[in-house]
Amino acid sequence: MTKFDFLSDIQKPWHYMDVEQVLAALESSMEGLSYVNARQRLRHLGANKLPRSRPISKVLLQPLINPLTYLLLGSAIYLQWNGAEGWALISIGVLHSATGLGISLWSIKTKEKVSRDRPQRRQNVPSNSVIVLRDCEEMELPSRDLVLGDILVLREGDRPNVDLRVLETSEDLLVNQTNLGGEAICAKRAELTFEEKTPPLECSNMIYAGTEISTGTVKGIVIATSRFTQEQAALIKEKPFSVIHSELRQLRQVWIGMLLLVTTTAIGFAWQRGITINAMTAAALIVSTYPQNLLRIATQVQLLGMCDLAKQRIWVRFPSVLDAIARVTKIVPIVESDVVLSFDNLSRAGIEWRGLIRASEDDAVAFGKVIGIETHSYFDAPQERIRQWQREASQFSQKPLKAVAVIGNDIEDIPLLRAADVGICDRTCRKELQDSSALILPKEDFHYLPIAILEGRATFDRLQRIALLTATSSFTLAVLTLMDTAAGFSIPPLQIIWVGAITTPLVAFPLALEPTHESLLSQPAHRFQTMLRPSNYLRILLTVAATITAISLVFWLKYQGQPAMLSQARSMAFVTLGFSQIFHACAIARQSVFSNLPLILGISFITFCQIAFVQVPWFGDLMSTVPLNGVEWAIAVLSATAVFWVQELLKTS
Repeated sequence: MTKFDFLSDIQKPWHYMDVEQVLAALESSMEGLSYVNARQRLRHLGANKLPRSRPISKVLLQPLINPLTYLLLGSAIYLQWNGAEGWALISIGVLHSATGLGISLWSIKTKEKVSRDRPQRRQNVPSNSVIVLRDCEEMELPSRDLVLGDILVLREGDRPNVDLRVLETSEDLLVNQTNLGGEAICAKRAELTFEEKTPPLECSNMIYAGTEISTGTVKGIVIATSRFTQEQAALIKEKPFSVIHSELRQLRQVWIGMLLLVTTTAIGFAWQRGITINAMTAAALIVSTYPQNLLRIATQVQLLGMCDLAKQRIWVRFPSVLDAIARVTKIVPIVESDVVLSFDNLSRAGIEWRGLIRASEDDAVAFGKVIGIETHSYFDAPQERIRQWQREASQFSQKPLKAVAVIGNDIEDIPLLRAADVGICDRTCRKELQDSSALILPKEDFHYLPIAILEGRATFDRLQRIALLTATSSFTLAVLTLMDTAAGFSIPPLQIIWVGAITTPLVAFPLALEPTHESLLSQPAHRFQTMLRPSNYLRILLTVAATITAISLVFWLKYQGQPAMLSQARSMAFVTLGFSQIFHACAIARQSVFSNLPLILGISFITFCQIAFVQVPWFGDLMSTVPLNGVEWAIAVLSATAVFWVQELLKTS
């Protein structure tokens, strides 16, 4: 037992307790702590410092705390001990882990760069020094020296980095809680108490870290510091993932289910034929088809989109906002009757304009006829109107994917911005409005909106093409494994690893670095609502069918049931499979392949290795291939173009 053990229980319902109970629980008084007592508490509790969002050391240790790492390591050791290529599994695991770490570190640096460019960045920083009562006297101290039980005095403009229970207030005290998702103008009173289960932001006797004193003064007692504040707890619980992240997770679950199905079916075929399935083949298939680092890539692509918009002075609050912007089908500006409006025609993009005007419903309808868009009264249940537009946008979908954006310019518009999928304002608006907006434009000019929508669609399109290429490769390898097992053959495990774990990522990831293509703004909105739509399923099915057909024809035309030709047939099928990934990437690239340097380098590396694996005897022994002549190479490579022509036909349909 120590002197300050009572401070360890900080999860108390402070809003439920009156002032005297709070002071007694923290062993403090209205005159503040003594200097000696405060220093002792500081040594016991530590400095009031915010935890680093994601330390680099934690990122570097992430592979070591992942159970899959040790599962892969154990499997590789077992296979190597039994004479299989376990070293290949370890090599791929190390390669993918290093790639994941690189993407994570890149994301941290990109996020820091975006944070530096955000508007009013300095105004969002908590106060570095605060006024505290110590030994009955007011003194200015660094905020890092605050401890539980300190009596803090806040004035207009102060932004505390601790949670407070209000003790005394001035009559004109107003607090801005928009940074935490609360009200812009919120009065606080010390004498109030609330039920224990009352939501934090509805407790008018509490002031939380991250809020700002708009007017007046307040005296409060510190009840939480550092990582224990309400702001930090909300960040921990927050799910920053977008719809794209959710869909990629669903795809990953589908892939895991597919792997289990393929493995089970292959074992059934092997048991029926009285043969033993190659454990190395199963392990290679799992490692090669599991979507490594896809979620990290999605976050990084969104952050790069934020950087591109920041260069044009358009600020996006969160990476997930780009996903919502891509799904926008209705834009609703809140306007005045005496404002000159200028709108871009976005009908080709499947986006409609609506309007809310501060006038009667009759005047709003008349105004809408003049400007040519549907307009309604701002005073006639606007939040219900926005919900109605959201339901209209999603009436043909089971999930509310299509988004509605609202453009506000007054502090009274904050509830509408929060009701919308994307709240928009400009840099000239009040700070409370900017804190409640997901997208901030450089100035009050609607012509910036197409730029933001185009970048959101480009971000979605990049991730969609990466996911389609990865999914197609995974399904192709799975089907080939089943077909070979059913036919009594076995694909060499290293060939599976090369195609699925190395070739596919090398041509897929450069697609994320392509510049924004202007044609995306003229495509219908339904293409950017979800990746899990029937047209994409059909695209994957046709691509897999074309690839499997090309590989099967190459193999059987060469093999023709002659055991002596098995090695040549297998080598030609391997070449077709490898080059089909290259032609697939070239077909779905938005820009010319020659303008994408990373893609050119990836294609060159794959081509060089593919030739070496077949023509060099040492690599041939490793990859179970034999040298091919010029005609065989031409047939194998030309057959791989089948996937290219299928994609071209799908573009024209």
